[in-house]
Amino acid sequence: MAVFSPQLVLLELQDDALKGQSHSALRPGPVTIDTPLPPETCRAGMPLELEALGDLIGDLLMRDNLINAYVLASLPSEASQWRVVEWPSAEPLPEDPLAALRTLDPPLNLPYPLADACLDVQPLPGLRKRLLLAATPRTVVEAWEEVFNHAGVKLDRLSPAQTCLLAGLEPELKGVAASELVAVVAPGEESSSLLLLKGNVPVFEKTLPPEPGQMAAEFDRCIAFYRRQDPSCRGLKVFLSRPWDQAELPLPPGIPTPAEPFCGGYGSLVLRGLASPLVAA
Repeated sequence: MAVFSPQLVLLELQDDALKGQSHSALRPGPVTIDTPLPPETCRAGMPLELEALGDLIGDLLMRDNLINAYVLASLPSEASQWRVVEWPSAEPLPEDPLAALRTLDPPLNLPYPLADACLDVQPLPGLRKRLLLAATPRTVVEAWEEVFNHAGVKLDRLSPAQTCLLAGLEPELKGVAASELVAVVAPGEESSSLLLLKGNVPVFEKTLPPEPGQMAAEFDRCIAFYRRQDPSCRGLKVFLSRPWDQAELPLPPGIPTPAEPFCGGYGSLVLRGLASPLVAA
């Protein structure tokens, strides 16, 4: 008996670009969407040119014969704030931790109230009582939903980039020792970002300068700084969040180049995570 598998599109939204590819039940398709956006199209994760963005997304999916596909999209990373929430050891983890967090409204040092945010809560791999909370202003989520409505496409999922990034990285973290420091570098034209994890838990974030020498020096400073804060760190494993498309650009030691084999055919770790069952629909 034939099993129906809906056609999917994975789409990574960024302030300055769109990246996407089709996906079947078996494997990801080629990256066919890699489109820069004009300045001020989006700012801090908020779409400013809603109709223009909708027209562009609709045109790109029409070009690739994907206009009827279900779209799984990730929000720009700037749109969301994330926190690691540790549930008290003496209390059982509630069946609905999202509802419990809204009720408790703990002090999370967010720039907006929880009541004004869309929340995503995911368990951290191997840590039953530690949760990753990603919060996005409701106005930002509603603006992106309007963009996709204007595009005339079937938006099935709109997930925080941070949730997708960790889901995409999860297969690689299974064999990493709890004491080992993991660095994820997200390369960009204007600047790059660095995320450090220890024991599967995000512990440090920093923006890196674009100039290769400065970037390498800042990378080394960040690693040294965190090791001073946590002397129990042993070893360092470094990953790219997406393929590095400037082959001649010097990189800090230990960063794998190219990153395509690591991403498993996906255009980025975020796109890989979008397709993961770990990211709730």
